[in-house]
Amino acid sequence: MGKIKVLQLVEGFNFGGAETKLLELVQHMDNSRFETLVMSLGLGNEIEDQFQQLNCRVITYYRQKRVDVSLLKRLQEFIREEQIDIVMTTLFYADVLGALAGHKGGAKGVFSWETISSPKWLVPHRLFAYRYAIRKVDKVVSVSKATAKWLVEKRKVPPQKITIIPYGVNLDKFKPGTSEIKRSSLGIDDRDVVIGQVSRLTDQKGHTYLIDAAKLVVRQHPRVKFVLAGDGPLRNQLEAQIRQNGLQDHFILLGFRRDVPELLRLFDIFALPSLYEGLPNVVLEAMATALPVVATPVDGTKEAVADGETGLLVPEKDPGRLAKALLSLLQNDEKRIRMGQNARQRVENHFSLKLQVEQFERLYSFYANGNGKKSKSV
Repeated sequence: MGKIKVLQLVEGFNFGGAETKLLELVQHMDNSRFETLVMSLGLGNEIEDQFQQLNCRVITYYRQKRVDVSLLKRLQEFIREEQIDIVMTTLFYADVLGALAGHKGGAKGVFSWETISSPKWLVPHRLFAYRYAIRKVDKVVSVSKATAKWLVEKRKVPPQKITIIPYGVNLDKFKPGTSEIKRSSLGIDDRDVVIGQVSRLTDQKGHTYLIDAAKLVVRQHPRVKFVLAGDGPLRNQLEAQIRQNGLQDHFILLGFRRDVPELLRLFDIFALPSLYEGLPNVVLEAMATALPVVATPVDGTKEAVADGETGLLVPEKDPGRLAKALLSLLQNDEKRIRMGQNARQRVENHFSLKLQVEQFERLYSFYANGNGKKSKSV
């Protein structure tokens, strides 16, 4: 048998968690055993150049109108002509089209990669389309137990269709050490303690609660800087909130950054007061960098962060509890360092990229070799 041909079908090349994890997965697949093709459905191109640099074919099929049924036939024909063995889909639009076209085109295994428990996926017309299409896939790959539970309860995916493969972190790329970024280049003094967050500036990520917590933190610990990396629709609103609270000297908004590993090495504490998640990859990256994490216990976050051991979990939308947790680390260097070391160890043991890739390769091989027809589970 030759190489297993895998089509990775993604909604678009936006700079989001699902898209960047797909990029990483494709980059680390065993090219001696798997031939990967990546197809975008044209909804975003922020990191398309990074996919183009990989050792694989990259194709884009653009839709001609909002509901373009002709894409279904084109995709089905592509799968048949290219003799694709495995189809895996990422994000809603790809999930629907890939599920309907996969086996029709002759693929031996069709999978949907579900990375987030987002309320927007429960909008009635989306939910109906998803529930109809998902009947055609062999497995829905969930990144966390919490996301799997959400898929069963909210999106009505049959439990037997779900398999869990947690996100993995590249431990060589994300590791503790001295950052190449000079603190002074960002306006940070050597005496400052840095609390960082890396995420899009959206309601989901809870920045507004971090700003409210910062008001309480700086009263007791004035030598602290909050560094926010990422961009998004809330930027102006968050900047206004920072000004209104007189926190301009304590917040640094960096916008979109490509040097996240170096940024994390600049931080002392990582914060993510999200309202919902799948399994937040950036939390795992922070933990791999030996940072203690202060976060909300939403979805997969509570599976990554061991409360009291690798970080602290606080209720959603609670700036007071968030501030208290941050202060407990700011005021105890030994505790902060110990939790960071525990965090690195936890990622090494449970959330390595090597382990994640191996699990996907086993799943693909199982179905490509025809075992999917003989067994209901992997």
